[in-house]
Amino acid sequence: MGQLLNKRKISVKLTEITYYKMLLFFFVSFLVLGLALCFVPESQVSVVRTLAFVCTLVPMWGVALMWWNFDASGHGLQMLVILGRSHLAFGIDGVALSLMLLTTVLFPICMLLLRTVTGFFTFILLEVFILSALCILDLLGFYILFEASLILLFLLIGRTPYGSLEAAYKIVLYTMAGSLVLLPTLFMIYSECGTTNVLYMTLSCNHQTVLGWGLLAVLAVKIPLMPVHLWLPEAHVAAPTAGSVLLAGVLLKLGGIGFLRFMLPVVPEFCVSVFPLVATLCLVSFLFSTLSTLRQIDLKKIVAYSSIAHMSLVTLAIFSQSEFSAYSSSFLMIAHGLISPALFLIVGILYDRAHTKFILYFSGLGASMPIGSTLFFFFTLGNLAFPLFPNFIAEMLCLVSIFAVHELLALVFCVCQVLGAAYGFWAFNRVVHGKPTGPADVTRTEFYTILPLLVGSIWLGIKPLA
Repeated sequence: MGQLLNKRKISVKLTEITYYKMLLFFFVSFLVLGLALCFVPESQVSVVRTLAFVCTLVPMWGVALMWWNFDASGHGLQMLVILGRSHLAFGIDGVALSLMLLTTVLFPICMLLLRTVTGFFTFILLEVFILSALCILDLLGFYILFEASLILLFLLIGRTPYGSLEAAYKIVLYTMAGSLVLLPTLFMIYSECGTTNVLYMTLSCNHQTVLGWGLLAVLAVKIPLMPVHLWLPEAHVAAPTAGSVLLAGVLLKLGGIGFLRFMLPVVPEFCVSVFPLVATLCLVSFLFSTLSTLRQIDLKKIVAYSSIAHMSLVTLAIFSQSEFSAYSSSFLMIAHGLISPALFLIVGILYDRAHTKFILYFSGLGASMPIGSTLFFFFTLGNLAFPLFPNFIAEMLCLVSIFAVHELLALVFCVCQVLGAAYGFWAFNRVVHGKPTGPADVTRTEFYTILPLLVGSIWLGIKPLA
């Protein structure tokens, strides 16, 4: 029996070393290709785009290999790697692997939209930080990677002459306000436990309360919840199309995985005690965002406020801690990560034609842009959680999770879903119908850019358990 246990330990160790070497190989290859962009002249944008696109295919290949070897029947952490005596650990579960796969799909799309060498290099660094944040199991490491992405977002949103320094300062100041609450809390936890790794932390009830408030402060800004949500619409408006795709598809999900990985396992008693407050914030965020969307005239703000509504439903499903809460919330994050970036891509196409995002200047696009209007209609239905779309399945599961805990709250969310249909169809009718204005239809390159999101939405809507 002892020999069998020793063989099993050796095989597990060899498996961990193999995955560690594999991840290290992909990480180094990715960085080498990314650093090569610095030596390409600014005038050779097409060469840089090709090199950056190839560079983003490297982590996609690595994550696809991890997905192929992932044991879907297990519910714990897999491919666990612990680096030396520092207790710095990396590992993945089903939620992290799904978000990593979504991340590696979205970044090649973003590379096709960028036009400067600085933009390509910024996005490559962002991918490094995001993939590391999805894998890391250390609270302090997650905090550092989390803040590092903010520096790049500031440079991306505050760029001149097209960006907005006000929006860039908003996203940094809002997030830094929550982070300054979390940082001293992490130092206190480290002084008590000797580590910030979630695998080794053992907290008392008082320490759970302190750490819980710190995590809630920073993750509520990131996801975001009212009243710390005002940075998101401004950031979407000021960011380029690639930045909006990345912000809606991936960066908002860091708040969701922070709740699932760090709050629920580490501070479970705090999560139970704070559920009434979180439920109130989620309900107010959902109602305020949907009602605010009805009064917006900027297409990007319409999609941005709808993202706030979806992420409030994700947060409430997570804190319900029912049987399907983790699965339903993670599936809604994946569905939102496909539909919302596609809508931002369509808005970017319209902006390239008309040089404006205001809805009052668009009319009758169904006559001159039949393919673009069809894509707009398809993803609008997906954003409204129409049947045969992944959002429908995900929102139904989220409502079931909420109903298992609080029937009245689930009923209010069900009734308020009609507000989403109101602003979605209003925006679609205003843009597509009416007097034709005559912009050109989507090109082949633009269609192929949206095609992966289109295929993913159809596949997950028909076969959600794939």
